Amino acid sequence: MHFDIQTIREFLETKYNYVHDVEPVADGWWSQALTFYSGEEKLVLRINQHPVDFQKDVFAYHQFNGPALRIPEIKSAGNFNPDYFYCVSEFIDGIPSDRILLSENLDSHLSLANIILDQLDQIHALDTSSFQGWGYTGARGNGLFNTWPEFLLSIHNSKYAASWQELAASTWLNGALFEQLLQKMEIFFPQLPMDKHVLHGDYGFDNLLLGPDQKVVAVIDWAEMMLGDPLYDLVHMCEPWVQRNGLNYIDLWKKRKEEKGETIKNFDARLQCYNIQYTLFHMHIHTVRKEEEEYREVERWAMDNLLQ
Repeated sequence: MHFDIQTIREFLETKYNYVHDVEPVADGWWSQALTFYSGEEKLVLRINQHPVDFQKDVFAYHQFNGPALRIPEIKSAGNFNPDYFYCVSEFIDGIPSDRILLSENLDSHLSLANIILDQLDQIHALDTSSFQGWGYTGARGNGLFNTWPEFLLSIHNSKYAASWQELAASTWLNGALFEQLLQKMEIFFPQLPMDKHVLHGDYGFDNLLLGPDQKVVAVIDWAEMMLGDPLYDLVHMCEPWVQRNGLNYIDLWKKRKEEKGETIKNFDARLQCYNIQYTLFHMHIHTVRKEEEEYREVERWAMDNLLQ
């Protein structure tokens, strides 16, 4: 998905006055993002095919935004054209965390890593007493699944409809491996926690904006928000098949909990369960997106590391 600047400018001029300096920011897996000015006000435009993503941003802003957790305000949202949707939000000046954490030796960024995890802890501490369900949430913050294990087994993402069984029958997806790993994942279900937390679902990297003092200035893009186990957010930050030197966010998160005297029940079982699920999710999504090279990389890692 990619719309040219002229098409986007013409669209913006139907909504805003004195549009100028339309600049691309990023093309993500599911959306295109740009900045622009309306007069002297700088704003962010995003376009995708999934309106619920933007509805979740609206929900997160109204429910969670505050001094301890800054979330951009949504200015407007609606149809970009008959097939795509748009969202305009306030621009918050900051540097994506992945541009700062480029050093191979992340130990040098220990203080920054603690700041990043402090913000994540605040997200996980949000009140969930009024939310129902588990897993990915809808526009009103309720989970789409009856239980956390039901979500884990679904390998679900609302942006595509094909099940892994359908893909295994028609593509390169290894159905036998998929089934074997799903069965292994289920073994860990009795050891998973039953308490429910808000998860960002795509925390860190380009969705975490840092200021010049390396303090968090905004947490953006709540499209993957879910309700579940906080450790799942950490697996996203430390994709198991990616080899990194230096600091490991999962290890640091665990150490921080232990230093506070908090008991982490069944840590190893939970981590193994989520490593399997996250791996299957990416095998699935790379197949849907026809990214065979990326799929093969994850599949090889799974066969070497998850079948033991």
